[in-house]
Amino acid sequence: MAGQDRDERRDQRRRRVAPVEGTPADLQEVPGWSGRIMVWLRWIAQIIGIQIFIVLGTLLGLVIAGLGPALASGGALLARLLDGDASDQLWKDFWAGYRAQFRRGALVTAPALLVVALAWYEMLVLQAHGTGAVTAILTGTTAALALYATAYLGYAPSVLRRYTDGPARTSRFLLVAPLVSPLTALGCMVTVVAFVAVTIRWPFLLVLAGVSVPLLLTGMLVDRFLDKVDARDEEAPASAT
Repeated sequence: MAGQDRDERRDQRRRRVAPVEGTPADLQEVPGWSGRIMVWLRWIAQIIGIQIFIVLGTLLGLVIAGLGPALASGGALLARLLDGDASDQLWKDFWAGYRAQFRRGALVTAPALLVVALAWYEMLVLQAHGTGAVTAILTGTTAALALYATAYLGYAPSVLRRYTDGPARTSRFLLVAPLVSPLTALGCMVTVVAFVAVTIRWPFLLVLAGVSVPLLLTGMLVDRFLDKVDARDEEAPASAT
């Protein structure tokens, strides 16, 4: 992806591969189990707080326009949590990122969200018409399309966070990315489907972390793929010279 400063991307990658402290200095000084409990409580509080803000941001944008910027802003805060630089001002940082990503995030993710919604509706209609070879083929095709759109959405928060390209270029990259990294795409699909199944069984988890936890996990998978993309981009000019 063009338009991203290579030095900045290299610094981001170094921060991600560095040992994750996960705690501010005051928590690191607490020894034994007390310190570990404080670390876990901080992580839980951050994940739940980010979850609440993602839901609020999605609703504020009437879902179709709010999901993309909410995921991008929440994903950035979760990435900071992984890097050991957890935000001390979740409210301020989330909404600052939300506003910055609103137009671009909405334009990039709204089409994929519509595809998922329409595919879900189509599958319900097909199931209502009973079984048969044609119904099975259409159901499988619709499910595959929905899963691909899910992978697209899984890649989107990390791509929106790391790069500054316009909506059209970002969307093209997101359409191709699952094809060139099938294992990462499969991991995103499995993660989302698994959490949907879990939250159907235990709905309270959807309220607590049903969005932020899969966003955290898929972000880790996608960032590894994007690190390789950035590394290849940096090696290409060097090899050309």
